Amino acid sequence: MAVCFSCKDAREAAGKTAVVSEGPMEVWSYFDGKIESRTVRTIMSKMGGAAALVELVSEGTRVKEGDVLAKFDSSRTERDLVKLEADFTLAKSEFESLNNAQLPLQLRDLEIQISEAQANYETERQYLEDSRKLVDEDLVSEQELKQQDAKVAQFKGKLEHLETQIGLMKKYLHPMAVEGAQAKLASAEQALALARQEIQDCTIRAPTSGLAAYTMVHVGGEYRTARVGDSIYRNQPFMAIPDMGNLVAHCNVPESEMSRVAPGFPAVITPLAYPDLQVEGSVESVGTMAQTMLEKPSWQKFFHVKVGLNRVDERLRSGMSVTVAILSFHKEKAVQAPRQAVRWEGGVSRCRVLKGSAQEDRVVHVGMGNDLHYEVLDGLKPGDRVVVE
Repeated sequence: MAVCFSCKDAREAAGKTAVVSEGPMEVWSYFDGKIESRTVRTIMSKMGGAAALVELVSEGTRVKEGDVLAKFDSSRTERDLVKLEADFTLAKSEFESLNNAQLPLQLRDLEIQISEAQANYETERQYLEDSRKLVDEDLVSEQELKQQDAKVAQFKGKLEHLETQIGLMKKYLHPMAVEGAQAKLASAEQALALARQEIQDCTIRAPTSGLAAYTMVHVGGEYRTARVGDSIYRNQPFMAIPDMGNLVAHCNVPESEMSRVAPGFPAVITPLAYPDLQVEGSVESVGTMAQTMLEKPSWQKFFHVKVGLNRVDERLRSGMSVTVAILSFHKEKAVQAPRQAVRWEGGVSRCRVLKGSAQEDRVVHVGMGNDLHYEVLDGLKPGDRVVVE
């Protein structure tokens, strides 16, 4: 529907008109956010129990992989290390002595005894056989034969005892002795390795390059950052190193503006601390679940949006507040009308279009808009002159 106005109205509109144009159009959406490292390495104590800090790198120091971040008091562990090294040396010496000297000598001694017993037994047995032949000739009495028979049995029993002894020694006694010595040596070696590892753990080195950042810890009834002299417990985080070479921006988009954001949309990130610094990026992901924010009314819902940065600037820090500008709309040939020329009546957008010497009130359909223009989808064409209110 179009409504025409008088020539007087048209003359009154002179100097307050604009021409509908066609050309490139962009719509940027702005959100508050913050920069964070995509990867944050947590630094914690690996010491057994509480350990006192004796050295600590300054917060904000740019470190490289392998640089010293902190040192713990190692005096107690060093004292223990001296004793453990002595225990290990003794256990190793005992094992080698047992395995290479004592046990072989015991076996050799038994083998010699068995050899002697075997020889004695054979000698006495042969003498017994010869004596039996002499009995018939009355050269050896029955009494002497019985005595010789008993003597042979005695030597045979001794030989069997020695053979049983060496068999049990090889099968049970020596293996058990070796296992016991090995277990003692392994235990001493493990204790020594743990002590040496704890000595190494007294010095904490950077697992990656980045900026050293302190984290809050509970120390002596306080909740603060760690200082030299504080006792830190095992697995208690006290520092973090964000990877400043891989940053990402996070922001929360109101659900009413969800149509303005989608993965792949270009973005520009501007830190509040450096307004002249603009880093290009793109939307990586949009949250799938609405959430509330503590500082906002509970009825307002937001979606988490993650924006990747295309480059890194040394001025950027993890946790910095930024403004995230997302390119929500871009069109090379868009019909554009000034925002001041579009008015809304009952949810319907309308424009006053000059038609010769008169004005025509026309319903128009508009799409995305920026600070200056709306995209006109229908109702106007390039070259139309509209009244700017």
